[in-house]
Amino acid sequence: MSIGTIFRVIKMLYSVLWYTASLVSFMFNAFWLCCTLASAGIPWATLLLVIVCIASKFFKLSSPNEKQLNSLLGGNVADDLSFWPIAHRGGAYDAPENSAAAIKKCTKRGFRNVLLDAGITACNEIVIVHKSTLQKAGLCGSISRVTMETLQNINISELHPLGSQFEPEKILTLGNLLRLLEGTNLTIFLLISDSSSKMIEKLKSTIKLHESFTRRVIVCSKSPVAIYQLRKVYPELICGLWCDKSPSRIILKTSTLLTSIYGAIFRNIIAPVIGISLVFISKDEFNLHISELWRNVGVRPIVYNVNSPNEKRYFQKVMKTQYLTDSLRSEPQLLVKT
Repeated sequence: MSIGTIFRVIKMLYSVLWYTASLVSFMFNAFWLCCTLASAGIPWATLLLVIVCIASKFFKLSSPNEKQLNSLLGGNVADDLSFWPIAHRGGAYDAPENSAAAIKKCTKRGFRNVLLDAGITACNEIVIVHKSTLQKAGLCGSISRVTMETLQNINISELHPLGSQFEPEKILTLGNLLRLLEGTNLTIFLLISDSSSKMIEKLKSTIKLHESFTRRVIVCSKSPVAIYQLRKVYPELICGLWCDKSPSRIILKTSTLLTSIYGAIFRNIIAPVIGISLVFISKDEFNLHISELWRNVGVRPIVYNVNSPNEKRYFQKVMKTQYLTDSLRSEPQLLVKT
């Protein structure tokens, strides 16, 4: 080994040691600063929260303006009672769920807001279906394990209690859905059940191919990361966060303090960073105070699932909040007319 080579190795080892010492020194000084602040009466949790809040400002995405949101939802007009309900899976009690027949039924009745489920197949095709439909058809596992060829053999009409009243129908693809929306004033809330990178990339390519996507579709997800990835590329895309009931939420309910902190993190840090416009909350966890807290950060709450006429009247008149429903036949104004 030459002297030059030995010299370069020694120089490299020296650089590594120097950078390591600098990193250790920085961490020690940061730790000392935190200890000093903590000894002055500032709790560690508060310090961490302040650091997170400052960091979030560098990654924050701007939310779509209210005018754009109102154009999709139809505005908040008290006299327009069709504004309040959002047909869950197209109104799964009235027609085969997530079907073209259900969508057409909503249009015929004069309702414009529909929530549909979306998953991605093993062959990388986004389909409008919920896993419960596959279970009724005798297929086990997630949508991502099933091929499009297998799904096309399913007649979703025969899986519905009122299936005899409808023509045989296959599962829609996202492309089929977008073509179906042409010439209508419908707004689709697309609830993606799969937040994998495969789904996100496929959605990005679909949005790129269809210019009208962001003007007709609101993407909803349980994953803040999925929403952030989509809106980072398409900031004009309106998104909603689905707050599901989970064991962790049930545990949090045992402590009012933990519940308040958990909610504050979602409302004041996560929601502004990912730039959501809507949040879906269970009716069992919703009240006027929760509604005001979300509205104060510029996010419109929507409750699920509301099916009785009295409950619907309550959310229309008292809570002034839109709701998901499985049946449009139980809308109060329709019952009064009949």
